[in-house]
Amino acid sequence: MPLSERIDERLGTLTAGERKAATALKADYPFTGLLTVAEFAKRANVSSQTILRLASKLGFQGYSQFQQTLIGELKEGYQSPVTLREKRGDGKGAGSFFAGLVESAVRAAEETASFISDAQLEIIVALLSDQKRGVHLLGGRITDTLASYLARHMKQIRPKVYKVPTDHEEWPDYLLRLGRNDVVFMVDVRRYQADLDWFAEQAAASGAHIILLTDRWISPISRHSTHVLPVIIDVGTPWDTSVTALLLIEALINKVAEADWPKTRSRIERWDSVRFSPGVATLDGPTRWEKGNAGDE
Repeated sequence: MPLSERIDERLGTLTAGERKAATALKADYPFTGLLTVAEFAKRANVSSQTILRLASKLGFQGYSQFQQTLIGELKEGYQSPVTLREKRGDGKGAGSFFAGLVESAVRAAEETASFISDAQLEIIVALLSDQKRGVHLLGGRITDTLASYLARHMKQIRPKVYKVPTDHEEWPDYLLRLGRNDVVFMVDVRRYQADLDWFAEQAAASGAHIILLTDRWISPISRHSTHVLPVIIDVGTPWDTSVTALLLIEALINKVAEADWPKTRSRIERWDSVRFSPGVATLDGPTRWEKGNAGDE
């Protein structure tokens, strides 16, 4: 269990001072935990003894073991397929590879569902469905496909949805367009990208709400995020799965669409009336362009 999850699990057992320290750690996770005891205590505005008690309550023999765990998590978060292949082999094991992969993906999805609460989803859905807010979406080298998938659906559901391109040269236009209280939805899983972290920092400075979809090792973007959605991506193979992230995205699509179904229905109907305009084949037969040019041959 990642340390961030262990903190959440044991939050009710902590004293007020220990909770302050835990909050400071999660606000800049895991980097605050890599400071010296004195520096951590100063940042959390508690005593050094409180930091040591927190480490003990989280199950560590001492502060050194606590830090070694955080360092281990950081290393996990930056492992490449090559590293994982060398550690695990090809991931095939005995029996059917595909059946085993499906079983692992199902377990990952069930574990993800166990620590993402309905209450958290409802808050995020409320942000994404508030049509007074613009919604900007961006992912990384691989995960931008997931951000694009969500953006395509969101554009049909509601207005003011903007897919931020991966080209850095275009970022100033989107950052300058950001309004206070707009929403930025970002996807960043291991190996985390420094450029996405920079974009998140700029967006947060403008007053935007950042929703981060990440993995269980938690992207550094969490430091700037209002809401963090961690999913399980490790299925025992050199290549991490995107199935859990896609399931969560599809849950958001369904919930946002249902938040105000009459508006959603009206927009999709108008969207389709434009999409099926002249020059584009429709479900009902030839287009107006085809009818008008039927005798040209």
